[in-house]
Amino acid sequence: MEKKRVSTGISGLDPLIEGGFPPGKSYLVTGEPGSGKSIFCMQFILQGLLEGENAVYVAVDEKPTDIVEGAASLGWDLKKYVEEKKLLILDASPYFNARVGKGGGVDVSKTVEDLANYVKRMGATRVVIDPVGPLISSVDSGAPPQDHVRMLVHSLQSYMGTTNLLSSYNFGGNSTEQGIEEYLVAGVVVLGVSRIQNRLARTLMVRKMRGTAIDLAEHQFNIVRGKGISLKQVL
Repeated sequence: MEKKRVSTGISGLDPLIEGGFPPGKSYLVTGEPGSGKSIFCMQFILQGLLEGENAVYVAVDEKPTDIVEGAASLGWDLKKYVEEKKLLILDASPYFNARVGKGGGVDVSKTVEDLANYVKRMGATRVVIDPVGPLISSVDSGAPPQDHVRMLVHSLQSYMGTTNLLSSYNFGGNSTEQGIEEYLVAGVVVLGVSRIQNRLARTLMVRKMRGTAIDLAEHQFNIVRGKGISLKQVL
């Protein structure tokens, strides 16, 4: 019997993927800068909090205060969940800088083990890493990037058993910043901007979802205060 799926929190998306993400796996949301990746991540976390779950948000490029303020601008109060110890927003940048400074690059296995300790302490069921690039960079390391990705994805599943959302940059092509994450995660959601009838429209496409029948169609969406990303129609 299939386990209950994990709601994405994105209005209109769950019905397209048979009710949500299969639990306990890692998913990638990718897109150009400004396409809505962090908003997607916030909605995923918020949905869990609304359902009584605890969560961990690993902020790599932004400070925790930036995440809270960004959510507030959309009408979401993440601060109260932080104060209630239901949400932990980790500032990962000093941690990565310290590791890179030692000349050994990022130790993915140790990093995930440390993260797992936070997850266990929180009793978290959802984890976001936004963005995932620094975790899988091979600074001062001869190992190919795909080895870092494979270790990350396997470690997340082995150490934590949470449902994980990883964000990654896509600079206008079909591949992500590392070019290989998509082969190892359980699902991929692509955010972008398309020209439709002489105007630009934000779009979302589910490019991959293991164990799920999907339609490779682009769906227009708006970003609405109080709702965040909200899907409109199939193009």
